[in-house]
Amino acid sequence: KGPLRIGLVVMVVFGFLVPVPGEWLGDNTELSTACVVIIFFFSGMKLKTDEVWTALRDWVGVITGLVLILGVTPLIGYAVREIPLGSDALSNGLALFFAMPTTISSGVVLTGQAKGSKALALFFSVSTNMLATLTAPLFLSLLLRGEGVGSGTIDIVGILWKLLLTVCLPLIVGKLCRWFDLVRKIGREYSDTIKQLSSLFLVLIPWMKVSQSAAQISSLSGGIIAAVFGVGAASHLVLLVLCAAFAAPLPLTNASRKAIIIMGSQKTVSIAVAFLALLPEAMSPGVMVIPCVISHFTQIVIDAFVATLLISLLPTAPAAEALDATATEELAPKGASQRE
Repeated sequence: KGPLRIGLVVMVVFGFLVPVPGEWLGDNTELSTACVVIIFFFSGMKLKTDEVWTALRDWVGVITGLVLILGVTPLIGYAVREIPLGSDALSNGLALFFAMPTTISSGVVLTGQAKGSKALALFFSVSTNMLATLTAPLFLSLLLRGEGVGSGTIDIVGILWKLLLTVCLPLIVGKLCRWFDLVRKIGREYSDTIKQLSSLFLVLIPWMKVSQSAAQISSLSGGIIAAVFGVGAASHLVLLVLCAAFAAPLPLTNASRKAIIIMGSQKTVSIAVAFLALLPEAMSPGVMVIPCVISHFTQIVIDAFVATLLISLLPTAPAAEALDATATEELAPKGASQRE
């Protein structure tokens, strides 16, 4: 994930300093849509759903995580929208980011580092990113109602349909392609190449959006950007505490609690970028992407420390840890990487 974070920063800065190429591509091509389709096709190619079924045994954990990720944590968007950041687009970008589902891969990795249930983390990753194509537009139609959503500027039904076509359909097609031996072989032998290509296509979208909004971004002060960092970090800490409090009284193993805390509090930048690609320029999606990228960075940095802290705060029984590791290893295709 390191190259992705570096690429996001480099391309956002490049789009701001040299906006002409990205602006032209954004205005005259459908490259943004093509990038989204390719990203989720590759995600489908790497998707190992056998591991996901293991998590269904823990039905309390499954229900708790789904409710938190899709129903509870997006509500923080109402609070961050009210914080004066000097630009409605920045507040809207934060609200959009926190309406997203959990991360596709980084949360699973951090759950493993915390000795949490990787099977449950994988279930949350797959299921919520699929379901969010339905839930995220509905949340955003309420969060951004004053910005044109639901009042004619944005066709929320059209966005829902486009998300299904550009996110769900490529993901399903990519998964179906895994039935072919040749595709599985390509996925194994060129796994790193596919990851790098996915990262490349992901960073192209904010590059074009930032290029198209370079003039507006130039009006933002350093103090405002620092405030966005602070709000993003504080919001993530609130979600961590909320998820921990939610899971504490429930009959769950510590491994499941750790998966719920980490996956429940994290938000994916991939779906956020896919959604931004569908917004009209009047809403300044190039400015909105800035808080999405910043919040993505802050949550990963914070959770790297949280994962270590959870090992001591919520010790996992060695037997349960071994069972989770055995389940994910046995169910994964032979030779396949355990990391997305």
